[in-house]
Amino acid sequence: MLEDLVESWRELGDLADDSDAALIGPRDSRVQEIETTRFPWNTIVYLCRDFGSGLCSGCSGTLVSPTRVLTAGHCLFSLRRMAAPRTIRVCPGRRDRDTFPYGAIPTSEYWIPPAFRDGPGRLGADWGVIVLPRPFPQLRQFLPLCPLSSAALDRLRMSGLVAVAGYPSDRPIGTMWRHAERLAKFDARRLHYTVDTCPGHSGSPIIARIGGRLCVIGVHTAGLLDSEGRSFGCKRGTVLAPPGSLNSGIRLTPAMSTAVHDPAGAGLVRLP
Repeated sequence: MLEDLVESWRELGDLADDSDAALIGPRDSRVQEIETTRFPWNTIVYLCRDFGSGLCSGCSGTLVSPTRVLTAGHCLFSLRRMAAPRTIRVCPGRRDRDTFPYGAIPTSEYWIPPAFRDGPGRLGADWGVIVLPRPFPQLRQFLPLCPLSSAALDRLRMSGLVAVAGYPSDRPIGTMWRHAERLAKFDARRLHYTVDTCPGHSGSPIIARIGGRLCVIGVHTAGLLDSEGRSFGCKRGTVLAPPGSLNSGIRLTPAMSTAVHDPAGAGLVRLP
């Protein structure tokens, strides 16, 4: 089964320095992570989403417990198609096109807030949970979910870094890339930063070191588009993002943390 999955990807063909203060410019500061079996990178997952074609549409996520993956809502429900993937294969610590250290587990159980599917307020509801039918036996350590108060985020903004790690589509298929910078600002639902990201990074964890340990404090969901609807700097022919531009993601809240472990009880909608 894994060999067939590798063939479908072939058919598609399709914590770092903090000095960069732009999106994919003035230089691309993303670093490829090759030690993908080392914690916490082994909990970063590639999501192979099949919308019915048998091929993979990629996204990223985080394995936050043996059977729960935190990701972006738009990775689980396509607003363009107004449909969810038929199946998702979850692949922790994928290193490259052919290397899947822990294999892949397929699932068809995923949950999103009803506001993301039905509106209004999609921007603040762009997150979701994948439930696996069984754990990955080799994985026993997971990044904790750390909803931070505004005071704690202020302290982080002044003296810490936030990192995003996942699987951008502008890099070789199946390779993991990460970057870290300062948190620029935040509000009740979102975190804003100059961390370099590209499409495919959606659903990646926003990671910070809190009290001496690495924690998930949010979910990366949004970059910027140019006037042609293309991501700044992520494809040949695209320009760099304007100075002062920011990427952003969903701020983890206590309610979200609870919902990850009990999505039905928290009122999330099961897909597909």
